[in-house]
Amino acid sequence: LLGNPASEIIVTAGIAVENGYTVDEFKKNIFPHPTVSEILHESLYI
Repeated sequence: LLGNPASEIIVTAGIAVENGYTVDEFKKNIFPHPTVSEILHESLYI
């Protein structure tokens, strides 16, 4: 990951991995809008 928003995505993914979230648990999290980390949340619905 490169660029300014990379840290936001890395932290969001790291929290999910550290806590052992399943996809369903991750979907229950609230993501502010508009943010780059919201991309991770939206990708779970594809």
